[in-house]
Amino acid sequence: MPTSPSRRAVLAALSASAAVAVAGCSTPWGRLRVQPLGGDPPPTPAPPGPDELAVATAATAVGAALAQVGALEAPLAGPLRSALGEQLTALGEPAPSTSGSPSATPGSTTTTGGPSAGAAPSASRSSGGTDPLEAVQRVADLLEDAAATASTDLAAVAGGTARLLACLSAGCGVAAGWTRAALAPPQGGAAAAPPSSQASSPSSSSAPATAPTAAAASGEQEALVAALAVEEAAQYGYGVLAVRLAGEQRDAATADLATHTDLVGLLREELLAQGAAPPAPRPAWALPTPVGDAAGALALAQQLEAASAAAWADVVAAADRGRRAAAAVQLRLAAQRWQAWRTAAGTAGLVALPGLSGR
Repeated sequence: MPTSPSRRAVLAALSASAAVAVAGCSTPWGRLRVQPLGGDPPPTPAPPGPDELAVATAATAVGAALAQVGALEAPLAGPLRSALGEQLTALGEPAPSTSGSPSATPGSTTTTGGPSAGAAPSASRSSGGTDPLEAVQRVADLLEDAAATASTDLAAVAGGTARLLACLSAGCGVAAGWTRAALAPPQGGAAAAPPSSQASSPSSSSAPATAPTAAAASGEQEALVAALAVEEAAQYGYGVLAVRLAGEQRDAATADLATHTDLVGLLREELLAQGAAPPAPRPAWALPTPVGDAAGALALAQQLEAASAAAWADVVAAADRGRRAAAAVQLRLAAQRWQAWRTAAGTAGLVALPGLSGR
């Protein structure tokens, strides 16, 4: 007859089984926790970096200007709404609806203008409660604020972001000048000389420069060589087109010729300062379009300044952080000259992002 196990033997067997079960558990008892109701909370997002902060701040400034555009008359509001909408799209923000007003397809080179192509429409006083001239002044001030905001953090962001912000700053600055022209439209068809158009050294900047790596220096020098070629072509082109113009337009072309001549010299000096040998100047350049009359001269002047803006935008992207601001100044001056020649030629609208639009 089989003998029943003793009570002591049964307890010993149960204790051994429990020990095996505990040993096989992969999670230590001290690490067990109670699952909260509704599941785990979402992870804390990483704080935004310098690029994200700079882009968001610029978008806020552009949006503030755009919010006031509705107070303007249609010939001013349409081109500005389209240009600012294109800028917001480039910054990753949704562009507002432009139904019922002139608009440009996002990514287009220019925005369409009102009834008077090229020249900034004038702001006339109305019998309503809002003074149109005050509204124009307010929008122009906000555009200048946006231009300054966009160019504030060029040394703190990556090269590509710096180029975008510099082009945005140039576009807002040009839009501000175009808007202010409605307060006192210029007489005649001559190109208006941009303010402070005297060339300054690409390396001059108040920001402290850091020692670039060999790769960064090489990229910056390549951009400077490319800009030198563009400026030499502009120097040659203005010498050709100036003789096709007369009066104030010829004076403006002569002044721009002097500006590009100065930039050629400054770029050569900068390359030498960085230890690079600038290429030998060419005796002549092939013009993108024939220049047989004044219309051809005005078209060529626009092309030369568009190319100059693009070249300086590339210098901003490739330059040492401490030298970006000076290159951004040249980008803005090229954009101002470009818009002046667009106005002289009767070309409608605004370029939203000089240096980027149309590329």
